[in-house]
Amino acid sequence: MAANVIELVDPGWQRHDFYMRLALVVESGAKCLGSRVGAVIVRDNRVLGSGYNGTPAGYPNCTESERGCRRCALRLEAPDAGLAGKLYDICLCVHAEQNAMLTAARFGTAIDGAVVYTTVQPCFNCLKEIMQTRIRGVVFRRDWEARHPDYAWVSTEYERLVEHYRAAGNLFARLAQAEDLPAVQLEIGR
Repeated sequence: MAANVIELVDPGWQRHDFYMRLALVVESGAKCLGSRVGAVIVRDNRVLGSGYNGTPAGYPNCTESERGCRRCALRLEAPDAGLAGKLYDICLCVHAEQNAMLTAARFGTAIDGAVVYTTVQPCFNCLKEIMQTRIRGVVFRRDWEARHPDYAWVSTEYERLVEHYRAAGNLFARLAQAEDLPAVQLEIGR
């Protein structure tokens, strides 16, 4: 898929960069042993919701000694087992984009017409949920790829979803980086 890129010379790049940096700060709270992701939802230059990936509220985190997600535990116990892109059905982690949408919903904040800034391109399911909530834009920092070899067709379906989303006038683009930003290290509560 040819990714649209918001280049440094594009008008508005600095505003997009500002919200992406907020998403990077939110990412620092991620409790997943796999990938760390942060997301913020913005409309009219106001943050409406934010989230990082981790287990459901109140459930043991994957980073704790009594690991909450068996999939994350398996990835840690057998790093060469090739679990990337597999066993999502036993993963307890809620994705960053989902957490951001659910946080907004929990506080009664409408997100239709907003833009989600996420540190990783939304996965297949998150993209469907973004479309369903009528978020009008997705800006991401790092590419996501459907990597499970048994499901190569997922990439084709994902591309069809993105094309449909863009055809409806929505933004779906990777944000070009001015510099490689160091990860923010901040430990926040459970």
